[in-house]
Amino acid sequence: MNTLTIELTNEKAYKILKELEELKLIKVLKNSVKISALRNQIKEPMSAGAIDAQLNDLRGEWQRDI
Repeated sequence: MNTLTIELTNEKAYKILKELEELKLIKVLKNSVKISALRNQIKEPMSAGAIDAQLNDLRGEWQRDI
């Protein structure tokens, strides 16, 4: 058997693949998303509140009176 990686460009394509899987013609395998090397270096993930606070601070730096 061959394994192929495809990119779906339409939701209908996924439905067709599921139908082919139900007919036992193919098997749909979901690939796990690989985490980048930079993301692996993070020691402590930020909480949602901390991210929001940092974004608000950054946005405040860019506000201008036009």
